[in-house]
Amino acid sequence: MKFGSQLRAALYVDWAEYYIDYDGLKKLLKRGLKKEGGYTGKDETEFVEKLDKELEKVYAFQNAKYEEIKSKVQRCEDTANLISKDSSSNGKERYTEIERQINAITEELNELAKYKRLNYTGIMKIIKKHNRRTKFDLNPFISVRLKACPFYKETFEPVVINLSQLYHIVHQADQSSSSLNLPSIPTTLPSQERTLRQSTRYWIHPDNVMEVKTTILRHLPVLIYKPGTDASITSLYFDNDAFELYQDKVDRKPGDQLIRLRWYGIKESTREIFVERKVHEQGEEESKDRFAVKEKYVDDFLKGNYSMDKAIKKMKENPGKSEDDIKNFQTLIKEIQDTIREKKLQPVLRTYYHRMAFQIPRDERVRISLDTEFYMIREDNFDIKRRQEVAWRRTDIDNADFGKLSPSEYTKFPYAILEVKLNLNGEQEPNWVKELVKSGLIEEAPQFSKYVHGVATLFTSQAPSLPYWLPNIDKDILKPSVRQSSEDYEEDYDEGSSSALYGISQDRSNRGKNIIDIESGDRRDKGKAVEVYKNDDDDDQYDETAPLLEHDDDEDIRENKPIGLKTFRKIFRRRTRSRPDRVIIPYNVKEPERVVGSVKVEAKVFFANERTFFSWMKFSILLSTFALALFNASAADNELGMRCAIAYTGIGIGCLIYSVYKYNSRLSMINSKHPGPYDDIFAPIFVCLSLFLASGLNFYLKLHPKLIEGSTGASTTNVTN
Repeated sequence: MKFGSQLRAALYVDWAEYYIDYDGLKKLLKRGLKKEGGYTGKDETEFVEKLDKELEKVYAFQNAKYEEIKSKVQRCEDTANLISKDSSSNGKERYTEIERQINAITEELNELAKYKRLNYTGIMKIIKKHNRRTKFDLNPFISVRLKACPFYKETFEPVVINLSQLYHIVHQADQSSSSLNLPSIPTTLPSQERTLRQSTRYWIHPDNVMEVKTTILRHLPVLIYKPGTDASITSLYFDNDAFELYQDKVDRKPGDQLIRLRWYGIKESTREIFVERKVHEQGEEESKDRFAVKEKYVDDFLKGNYSMDKAIKKMKENPGKSEDDIKNFQTLIKEIQDTIREKKLQPVLRTYYHRMAFQIPRDERVRISLDTEFYMIREDNFDIKRRQEVAWRRTDIDNADFGKLSPSEYTKFPYAILEVKLNLNGEQEPNWVKELVKSGLIEEAPQFSKYVHGVATLFTSQAPSLPYWLPNIDKDILKPSVRQSSEDYEEDYDEGSSSALYGISQDRSNRGKNIIDIESGDRRDKGKAVEVYKNDDDDDQYDETAPLLEHDDDEDIRENKPIGLKTFRKIFRRRTRSRPDRVIIPYNVKEPERVVGSVKVEAKVFFANERTFFSWMKFSILLSTFALALFNASAADNELGMRCAIAYTGIGIGCLIYSVYKYNSRLSMINSKHPGPYDDIFAPIFVCLSLFLASGLNFYLKLHPKLIEGSTGASTTNVTN
């Protein structure tokens, strides 16, 4: 489906006139290209003026609508405060009315998030179409204009937080009629804690992040530790040059642990660093111990020269702490320092992301965290010196400006990460959590680890082994239930679809083929020209009779229907409809480089290759045996039999040689973990045609023996002469 049709189908009807006029821009571009003199500077000026007006329109409308939503939320908060001070008997009915209003606001916020995404996609598509078809480059222009009108950067987070607080107030009203204020949320991070939770992780497509947020906030309020501060979290993971902790985590060894340092917000404003140790207990359960260390003591703590005497003294003075608590704390400090010293651990990987946490204050049963903008950065000194010898971290990226690093130094995860942490103590899992999992908005990622993924992506050649999810990192997790249709999403993917804009790599050219998918990673190279596979005809000429999805190509086979000419045409078109073309990716649209790592290939793959070889060999030997019998049975004057025998023998020997070549070729591809394709369309067709021609020639010459006699007579005459 063309993007223009997709836009018309997905837009919010009440805001239809405020969306980008994609069709108008496309018609303007086509009109200039069809002119006799070609696309001129005057046409370019007209196109740029219209594009700029559309960008201004989108930016102005989004700002106005966002302010309107914020004012609606404020009115609901004021109403809730008035109800809490009013002791009248109709309080619950009034809270019900507030809930109805905030439900409508939440839906409107979802539509605004979709509005932002659709318009940004449309702008990127039309820019790419323009740059490819004309001699002008609009990348510098759109870069400047998007900085002036950055509508695509809006996260709507303040309104999300306010809505979550309102939902919390309304839900509390069903349990108590007492005075209700905004939820009480801790204002400081705990300096020491130990938690044991069952944790399950999920991936969220960027298109679904806002919908997931608004789904969760209907049940859990947003948890804010320090209002008004940056919601970013930075973690520093420790390991040795053999990646021992990493390998234990990949192998899921009992008691595998991770040691890390963590701080919240911008580094310049942080004075406390949290030392954390996460230990895998059993199943999906894990325990986490943490305590705070002042930044000036971090280096001494890592070297084992700082034993936290002041913190221990404060614990002894605290009447709420028992002797066991103090003893366990001292044991924890010693164990962490001993592990760092004995295993020779050093900072290896830094992770950085923005977190939104959902939890009822002082209720540990259900906690959900949503991490976006997840970056992984190398922190090691294995090959080059990234840290000073006396420093426990890199100081050149404390401002989170990772764009200045080379692509091999960092990578960005393509999805948001949702973590559901349950501590139910035998209670039933909430129904709304089950419904969220089944909604199609999230993709379960069991045993996923940020640290493991970072090492597997950035240290591919040094990692002892790779996690199971790495080959599937490019899988399309946007379910059909949350998009118009599968065709909508498949069309013109590389032309700036919402997935491409968010940096999700999809190898569409391999869809529906028998391949071993081992490509992974998401490394960026800002402003770099990359190879993109695209449909030559663009979305204007999109052929809906040639779907790209695997289930479309194999539909006849799955339904046990005869494979006719139509099915063959589908397969042939899939192979020939797209060709690689080198294009310049527009500003802010980056195509990730792929990191190919070592992935274990099961034995059945080699056996399948051998079975295919034996099938070809069986056919070749059978045909050659038949040809030899025909040759031996033919009399000396039987020219027809001898010619047919020679033809069949040639086909049999050719098939045998080809089967040996194909077997060795596939074996080499499997050993090198080549992504494919491994199927062979044309060789079986060629063999069938060869047999058809040989058999047809046999029948033809048998029915017209004079051709043989004439040929024989001519040969005899030439010899006599």
